[in-house]
Amino acid sequence: MVRLAKFNENHFIDSAITVAAQCGVAAVSMSAIAVKAGAPIGSVYHRFDSRNAILARAWLRVKSDFREEVASLWGEGDTWAGVHGLLDWCRRKPVYARFLLQCEDSPDFNGSLDAALQAALEQEQAALDACFTRCAAAMPNVAETDAGIDHLVLKFMLIDAPVAVVKPYLTQERAIPASVDAMLRASHDAVRGWAAHTTH
Repeated sequence: MVRLAKFNENHFIDSAITVAAQCGVAAVSMSAIAVKAGAPIGSVYHRFDSRNAILARAWLRVKSDFREEVASLWGEGDTWAGVHGLLDWCRRKPVYARFLLQCEDSPDFNGSLDAALQAALEQEQAALDACFTRCAAAMPNVAETDAGIDHLVLKFMLIDAPVAVVKPYLTQERAIPASVDAMLRASHDAVRGWAAHTTH
């Protein structure tokens, strides 16, 4: 019979995500990944040639999941659907959410990735940026001038404000209470109303 490998790439990517979510990106090492996965370190090196390669794959997985489940909701210009989707995603996938908080912007891979992986990272970021652009274009009463301010306000509604509110719960590994939805809805409606008013 064919002997199946006990550990595959997904085991190690999942372990890298968990280590980063719990301890920060700096704690992600080949040995830490091996310990978390309960695997020999040789098994990790057999599938990934470096710590940066596995961390990049982890980053791609989480960012892609965020784009598909949250940013995809932005396209019709329904900003509250996007905020509610982010809250739902954080509640269902707190490890992924903590991973993004720990990484903030894209981790610094020091130019050590191969061309295919670097291209995949750039394509994923472009796809996420496109979701944001479609949302901005779909919103009514968007000023044709001074668009930079509109984009800052939109980013605040979709990302900055929700992340600021859920961050303490995520970092302390506490459940996000239902009251957060009402708080963010009130904030969202106030900011969106103000933004619409200032365009006239």
